[in-house]
Amino acid sequence: MRLRPIVLALALGAGCEPAPDPDYRGQDARPVEQMAVDSAAADSGALDSVFRAIERTSGGELGVSATVVESGRTVGWRDGEPFPMASTFKLTVALAVLARVDSGRISLDDSVRLTPADYRMGPSPVTEDLPAGGGPATVRRMLESMMTFSDNTATDALMRLAGGPPAVMAHLRSRGVEGQRVDRYEGQVYLDYNGVAPPPAQWTTQGVQRLADSVPAARKQAARDSFFADPLDTSTPDAMAALLVQVQRGQGMTPASRELLLNAMRRSSTGARRIRAGVPPGTEVADKTGTIGRTTNDVGLVTLPDGRHLALAVFVRNSTKSNQEVEPAIAAATRAVFAHFAEEHADRAATGPPVDTTARPQD
Repeated sequence: MRLRPIVLALALGAGCEPAPDPDYRGQDARPVEQMAVDSAAADSGALDSVFRAIERTSGGELGVSATVVESGRTVGWRDGEPFPMASTFKLTVALAVLARVDSGRISLDDSVRLTPADYRMGPSPVTEDLPAGGGPATVRRMLESMMTFSDNTATDALMRLAGGPPAVMAHLRSRGVEGQRVDRYEGQVYLDYNGVAPPPAQWTTQGVQRLADSVPAARKQAARDSFFADPLDTSTPDAMAALLVQVQRGQGMTPASRELLLNAMRRSSTGARRIRAGVPPGTEVADKTGTIGRTTNDVGLVTLPDGRHLALAVFVRNSTKSNQEVEPAIAAATRAVFAHFAEEHADRAATGPPVDTTARPQD
């Protein structure tokens, strides 16, 4: 096989405390920094050393699972370990909602009335067009806003419509995906992360923010330590990649629902420096990011140069660096995986299919 160096995007800055804002949207437009890592792109064994180097630059622990949908070939790093999902869980919510649409229990044109008590932290294109007291939003609009802009208000409304976390988990089990769990609404995640429990009367974005700001630093840090040690709302990279494989194959969903979901993910506005920064310009990517505290994630479907599709999950947990500083590590892991499978295909095309030398009995 041919060997060549992979140029990887790695974070070179000094470590610092992670950004405290769990709703960071990753809109840093600076180009990722480059450094060369001498490795064999077509040798999966060599990827281990590449992932190890990337993990060091991330300031935390790296999880990677990548599967070529058409062949089932895989590579991974910490791929069976649970990682906090952050907003990547919205892919699972979307699938549960679309299953109800496909079964006729709800319609994309159905409306849900949202009030200020339903609003959650973070940007929400769905609510920006509503009057001060709230108003109706269609299922279609909320799905698009959740997957394209990571709208937390839309997410919680859709999860209620799907039947709550237990119903989302039931749908996940019906797909045969293990190693992932959805336990809480976005609103509850934010409360637990900040160590606050407001009474219902204070369940507004302003009230929640005031309470979060008033939590003493030591108590807030203890809440966050507990949050990241909790198995709730976690996924193995393998489980997320398996779910993405099903999406690409259209399993458990109609073609219309699949295209609606992928179209929203292709237009995602939250991860320009993550998976998208690790592939050549013009490569089609449909992804969903996730960010909270010292967790920085991106998961998605990437089209390889030969038209095959790569289901990719890249998670970083427990980083001592800011989310912005971790993003180049996600781009680097993507670049390594992309090069591995692109090179593998080129080698196979040049040498032809492997010869089966297994001895066979005479006819």
